[in-house]
Amino acid sequence: MEENKPFLSAVYVELIRRKVLRTVGGYAVAVFAVLQLMDAAVEPLRLPDWIPTLITIGLILFFPIVFMLAWQFDFSGGRVRRTEASGDLSRGQSVAGFSIMLLATFGMGWGFFQYYGDVLDEPQAAQEFQTAQDFSAPENSIAVLPFADLSEQGDQAYFSDGVSEEILNLLAQVEGLHVAARTSSFAFRDPTKNIRDIGRILNVSTVLEGSIRKVGTRVRLTAQLINVADGYHIWSQTYDRELDDVFAIQDEVASAIATALVDSFKGLQEKPTGRTYNLAAFEAFRTGRLHWWRRSPQEIQQAIELFAKALEHDPQFAPAYAAIADSLLLLSSYGNIPQMRAIERAQPMIEKALAIDPESAEAFAALGLARWQIGQNDAAESALRQAIRLNADYIPARLWLGGLLGQLGRIPEQGLVLQEAMALDPLNELLAINYAGNLYVQGNYADAKVLLSDLVLLRPDSPTLLRTLAGYSMANGDLAEGWEHAQRAYLLAPDAPVVVITMAKAWMAVGAFDESERILSEAVETWSDNAELKSQYFYLQLIAGRLEEAEQVIKDQFGSDIASLPERFQRYYHFQRGMVLTQQGEIEAARDAMELAVSAVQESALDENKLFVLSMSAMLNQRLGFEDLAEERLTEAERAVHRARVNGIDDPGIYYNEAVLHVLKGNKQHALDSLEEAVERGWRDAWVLKIDGRLDPLREDARFIDLAQRVEEEVDQAREQIASLKLARL
Repeated sequence: MEENKPFLSAVYVELIRRKVLRTVGGYAVAVFAVLQLMDAAVEPLRLPDWIPTLITIGLILFFPIVFMLAWQFDFSGGRVRRTEASGDLSRGQSVAGFSIMLLATFGMGWGFFQYYGDVLDEPQAAQEFQTAQDFSAPENSIAVLPFADLSEQGDQAYFSDGVSEEILNLLAQVEGLHVAARTSSFAFRDPTKNIRDIGRILNVSTVLEGSIRKVGTRVRLTAQLINVADGYHIWSQTYDRELDDVFAIQDEVASAIATALVDSFKGLQEKPTGRTYNLAAFEAFRTGRLHWWRRSPQEIQQAIELFAKALEHDPQFAPAYAAIADSLLLLSSYGNIPQMRAIERAQPMIEKALAIDPESAEAFAALGLARWQIGQNDAAESALRQAIRLNADYIPARLWLGGLLGQLGRIPEQGLVLQEAMALDPLNELLAINYAGNLYVQGNYADAKVLLSDLVLLRPDSPTLLRTLAGYSMANGDLAEGWEHAQRAYLLAPDAPVVVITMAKAWMAVGAFDESERILSEAVETWSDNAELKSQYFYLQLIAGRLEEAEQVIKDQFGSDIASLPERFQRYYHFQRGMVLTQQGEIEAARDAMELAVSAVQESALDENKLFVLSMSAMLNQRLGFEDLAEERLTEAERAVHRARVNGIDDPGIYYNEAVLHVLKGNKQHALDSLEEAVERGWRDAWVLKIDGRLDPLREDARFIDLAQRVEEEVDQAREQIASLKLARL
């Protein structure tokens, strides 16, 4: 008997004899044809996404079956016959070859089952996926993405952005059409981002995308309207123009696209508006608003200059007057304008805007901001709500109304206002910051942190996001983490007063008062008219026991004519004056000052100083033997805490305030319970525990000593962590 050939050689000869290779080759050609036809048919037939995957898996799994059938049978001549063995393979070799093919088949099947199990589990998996992706976008809603610059030299970005923004502005004037704000829609410049994902993030039912391509002196603009639900095109158009007047082309093409888009929706009509028809005025105004949102003193000042330029082109452009007004008001916090001076300069601008357009949402929003800043809260709320009635899409009005409601302690209302605004502009960082604050004061620090951290990943160079995240981290007891966020913000914007204040607070939180004073003193010299900087500097002097310096800060901040100031400023003056007098041991004068501060406290307000004023007044009245008045102040403070609780406030600060009230009412154990809860929730102001005279009755208690020591140890640990971080960066 002839000796068997080597295994691989014998198998190759047998594959040719049994026509296996020819059969497998024919199967491969057939599979390729099926996949090509399927690829062409999926979109027109609107087949589910899982069908191509399932068919492809089936074709792959059938391959070893075809292989084995070709090995075992001969299909020639219209008959099926079992292929006879040639004798080139021994019986053992045949069994081994067949076993290998069988194991390979089952191995492939098991691998595909494990990898694609979720796909094969349709329709349940598909239904769960769809449920997870559900969103409730308004029927007539759209996001305008920045048009892509496809020019060879890539030098048409400004032109493409201008077209996109002009379309967005025109669509914003259409009654009944919800338009995603620019700050959110222009965050999506990545052309590979899935349109359906973008639509769900921006909460719109349709998305407009487009491109611009310049060749020589001609430019081609292409625009497509896409349905978010299925990703298919609703409308598309191409425009070819000679590039002789950029602004004219922007205006013409944007108008044509906007008109065509409006025709794609039902029941829409253009809003009556005070929009300028002077293209140069609009361009200056639009660019000014881009700078305005960035909230640094330099950016806001640049915005004011652009708004003024808009008025040079169109002196009857009401939104530009309102924009200058609210920019001046913002500079009192972000820049170097005294608050009263900012209000005095803003008021004529607001009046001019309303004279031109009595239904200007921008003007009413600026009016609301001005009234809020001087403590006229009812008037502020009325003006801001009127602005929203006039233009429901005007985000600044919703932003400031949310801030006002939060200050008034109306937390559920604030949350609703901010949620509605975020549905219109989901990536607006100022809205996100305010909503994170709403979550935090309700005790939901985890979600607040996630919200801001996600935005920081998207905008890692935003000082506003970083300083806010720093504040919430420190308030929750994450002192080293808070310092690191503050440091990142400070490195990005060392000349922004609000960032300097955050950095100073971060140093104070870890007991590094020298570092805090260093940056505050430098900032106060540079930004001598910033009230918030002065206030922070005052507290630093008070903590350090430099009472003469603290008094000088008060004089610099409020001047000598206190009676002419609005009640809100008078309250701050008397409150700070009372704090200094208390530290000096002048109890009667301190009590008089605190009583004057109490008289200016609005019943509905719940700002950061209200409970402090009431409880300090109660303590001073107790020390002077005015028990009835002390009890009255404690009752007011308890009502304020109760209102805060009813409105959902559950942050560490509310527990600290409850502890103070329990001490003043003589309930030491309840006071310690509340203080312990505050510490558990992240309260870490060790320096407050040292100097807060309201807590004096607790100082000999063992539980208080343990709590104070625990806080001090954690502050020390945070300071060591910061030192390690700084050393690692050297």
